Amino acid sequence: MTAAMPASRRTPSALVGRVAVWVVFGALFAYMTVQSVGNLITVSQSVQAFNTFLQTTSGGGSLQRSTPWGWLVLDIAIAPVAFVVALWVTRRARLSVTVGVFLVAFAAAGALWLDLQLFVPRLLDF
Repeated sequence: MTAAMPASRRTPSALVGRVAVWVVFGALFAYMTVQSVGNLITVSQSVQAFNTFLQTTSGGGSLQRSTPWGWLVLDIAIAPVAFVVALWVTRRARLSVTVGVFLVAFAAAGALWLDLQLFVPRLLDF
Protein backbone atom coordinates (compact mmCIF):
# COMPACT_ATOMS: atom_id res chain seq x y z
CA MET A 1 0.00 0.00 0.00
CA THR A 2 1.21 3.40 -0.83
CA ALA A 3 0.14 6.79 0.34
CA ALA A 4 -1.17 7.50 -3.17
CA MET A 5 -3.96 4.93 -2.83
CA PRO A 6 -7.28 6.58 -2.05
CA ALA A 7 -8.95 5.69 1.21
CA SER A 8 -12.20 3.79 0.93
CA ARG A 9 -15.15 6.07 1.49
CA ARG A 10 -18.57 5.20 2.63
CA THR A 11 -21.40 6.11 0.34
CA PRO A 12 -24.09 8.43 1.62
CA SER A 13 -26.73 5.77 0.95
CA ALA A 14 -24.98 3.35 3.33
CA LEU A 15 -25.05 5.98 6.06
CA VAL A 16 -28.73 6.68 5.39
CA GLY A 17 -29.43 2.94 5.61
CA ARG A 18 -27.61 2.61 8.92
CA VAL A 19 -29.43 5.63 10.34
CA ALA A 20 -32.74 4.09 9.21
CA VAL A 21 -31.84 0.86 11.03
CA TRP A 22 -30.94 2.84 14.15
CA VAL A 23 -34.25 4.73 14.05
CA VAL A 24 -36.37 1.62 13.49
CA PHE A 25 -34.69 -0.37 16.23
CA GLY A 26 -34.63 2.69 18.47
CA ALA A 27 -38.42 2.81 18.18
CA LEU A 28 -38.71 -0.92 18.93
CA PHE A 29 -36.44 -0.65 21.97
CA ALA A 30 -38.34 2.46 23.12
CA TYR A 31 -41.61 0.52 22.91
CA MET A 32 -40.05 -2.25 24.99
CA THR A 33 -38.99 0.33 27.58
CA VAL A 34 -42.44 1.92 27.72
CA GLN A 35 -43.99 -1.51 28.27
CA SER A 36 -41.53 -2.12 31.12
CA VAL A 37 -42.47 1.17 32.77
CA GLY A 38 -46.12 0.19 32.47
CA ASN A 39 -45.30 -3.13 34.12
CA LEU A 40 -43.54 -1.31 36.96
CA ILE A 41 -46.56 0.92 37.55
CA THR A 42 -49.04 -1.95 37.37
CA VAL A 43 -47.09 -4.27 39.66
CA SER A 44 -46.37 -1.57 42.25
CA GLN A 45 -50.05 -0.53 42.31
CA SER A 46 -51.16 -4.16 42.65
CA VAL A 47 -48.77 -4.75 45.55
CA GLN A 48 -49.90 -1.56 47.25
CA ALA A 49 -53.59 -2.45 46.81
CA PHE A 50 -52.98 -5.97 48.11
CA ASN A 51 -51.11 -4.69 51.16
CA THR A 52 -53.82 -2.10 51.84
CA PHE A 53 -56.44 -4.82 51.72
CA LEU A 54 -54.44 -6.97 54.13
CA GLN A 55 -54.19 -4.11 56.61
CA THR A 56 -57.99 -4.13 56.91
CA THR A 57 -58.10 -7.81 57.86
CA SER A 58 -57.03 -9.27 61.15
CA GLY A 59 -53.69 -11.02 61.03
CA GLY A 60 -53.08 -10.07 57.43
CA GLY A 61 -49.82 -8.25 58.12
CA SER A 62 -47.80 -11.44 57.82
CA LEU A 63 -49.02 -11.94 54.25
CA GLN A 64 -47.95 -8.54 52.97
CA ARG A 65 -45.63 -8.45 49.96
CA SER A 66 -42.87 -6.06 48.99
CA THR A 67 -42.53 -4.65 45.50
CA PRO A 68 -39.68 -6.35 43.58
CA TRP A 69 -38.01 -3.06 42.65
CA GLY A 70 -34.72 -4.61 41.57
CA TRP A 71 -36.37 -6.87 39.00
CA LEU A 72 -38.63 -4.07 37.76
CA VAL A 73 -35.72 -1.66 37.28
CA LEU A 74 -33.71 -4.36 35.52
CA ASP A 75 -36.70 -4.92 33.24
CA ILE A 76 -36.66 -1.23 32.32
CA ALA A 77 -32.88 -1.14 31.78
CA ILE A 78 -32.68 -4.11 29.38
CA ALA A 79 -33.82 -2.33 26.21
CA PRO A 80 -31.75 0.87 26.52
CA VAL A 81 -28.62 -1.08 27.42
CA ALA A 82 -29.10 -3.45 24.48
CA PHE A 83 -29.63 -0.52 22.11
CA VAL A 84 -26.55 1.35 23.30
CA VAL A 85 -24.38 -1.77 23.09
CA ALA A 86 -25.62 -2.56 19.57
CA LEU A 87 -25.09 1.06 18.53
CA TRP A 88 -21.55 1.04 19.93
CA VAL A 89 -20.70 -2.27 18.24
CA THR A 90 -21.98 -1.10 14.85
CA ARG A 91 -20.67 2.44 14.86
CA ARG A 92 -18.24 1.69 11.98
CA ALA A 93 -19.82 -1.45 10.54
CA ARG A 94 -21.37 -2.10 7.15
CA LEU A 95 -25.15 -1.94 6.75
CA SER A 96 -25.56 -5.72 6.69
CA VAL A 97 -23.56 -6.11 9.89
CA THR A 98 -25.55 -3.31 11.50
CA VAL A 99 -28.84 -5.03 10.67
CA GLY A 100 -27.56 -8.37 11.96
CA VAL A 101 -26.23 -6.98 15.22
CA PHE A 102 -29.44 -5.07 15.90
CA LEU A 103 -31.56 -8.15 15.14
CA VAL A 104 -29.51 -10.22 17.58
CA ALA A 105 -29.60 -7.46 20.21
CA PHE A 106 -33.37 -7.10 19.85
CA ALA A 107 -33.91 -10.86 20.08
CA ALA A 108 -31.69 -11.17 23.16
CA ALA A 109 -33.25 -8.15 24.86
CA GLY A 110 -36.71 -9.40 23.98
CA ALA A 111 -36.03 -12.81 25.49
CA LEU A 112 -34.74 -11.31 28.75
CA TRP A 113 -37.51 -8.73 28.81
CA LEU A 114 -40.24 -11.33 28.31
CA ASP A 115 -38.74 -13.60 30.96
CA LEU A 116 -38.87 -10.75 33.46
CA GLN A 117 -42.38 -9.76 32.37
CA LEU A 118 -43.49 -13.29 33.24
CA PHE A 119 -41.23 -13.78 36.27
CA VAL A 120 -42.10 -10.69 38.32
CA PRO A 121 -45.85 -11.43 38.70
CA ARG A 122 -44.99 -15.00 39.77
CA LEU A 123 -42.91 -13.57 42.60
CA LEU A 124 -46.04 -12.05 44.05
CA ASP A 125 -48.63 -14.86 43.60
CA PHE A 126 -51.38 -13.12 45.53
